Amino acid sequence: MQIDKVVNTIKSESSGFYLLETTNSESISYLEEQILNSFYEKQYEIDSSFIVLEPEEKSKFITIDQVRKMKKEFLHTNVLNLSKVIFVREVNYLNINALNGLLKIIEEIPSKTYFIFCSKNLISLPETIISRARVIRDLNSKINLSDLNSMKEDIVRQNQNISEELIHSLINPFIDLKSTDFFEKIKLFNKDQISICSLIFLKILKYYLRSNLNNKKLYKYLLKLHSDYLTDVDESLKFNTLTNDLISIYFTRLNSNLIKHVK
Repeated sequence: MQIDKVVNTIKSESSGFYLLETTNSESISYLEEQILNSFYEKQYEIDSSFIVLEPEEKSKFITIDQVRKMKKEFLHTNVLNLSKVIFVREVNYLNINALNGLLKIIEEIPSKTYFIFCSKNLISLPETIISRARVIRDLNSKINLSDLNSMKEDIVRQNQNISEELIHSLINPFIDLKSTDFFEKIKLFNKDQISICSLIFLKILKYYLRSNLNNKKLYKYLLKLHSDYLTDVDESLKFNTLTNDLISIYFTRLNSNLIKHVK
């Protein structure tokens, strides 16, 4: 969706919580500019009714104390009857306590109040946040199957020691959405090449997560698959038990559920 349409859509609502995913930092700056131009006419209106939540100096994250301060000072009675906007340029800057502190307010958002959070990657956000938001992607974040093809060619180019056909055999089923025997394919990779299988899996999973933000059932499954995979691989690496079969199982789960829910 174009940035101008995003702003018009938000403004047409009485209130709301929005997550905008974009890989382009210029899009975030342009979105902020359009919000200011669309919602406000005077500088004093911006000063009183527009707030940017961002990490304080020397801090990596937006803290729960900042959220509490915002709720206390910003969400007071609106004497001027202006639209109030809470803007976050990168939602992943909110630490877990700050996210939890927002749950109550985004469930019961006051009239003419808009939470607009941006991110380059929504994957790490908890389901409790995703499920309460309206997720929007702008044109610069548009995804299509050419992304998987490009990824495939990049991986082939960067791994000349691995058969091109072998790499294609792992990625093509997710482009064509056809079932395959991943156990037979992945066992052809030797132990030193297992990391590339893991990389391919995570890249494919990320692609489908971003592609299915509006399909809550599938998105929830993919998010859990992502979490389970990282946990199992981490445990396996700790005890030096990472095997081809473990990664094959996850490829198979992803493939079978995509075929079931996407087609």
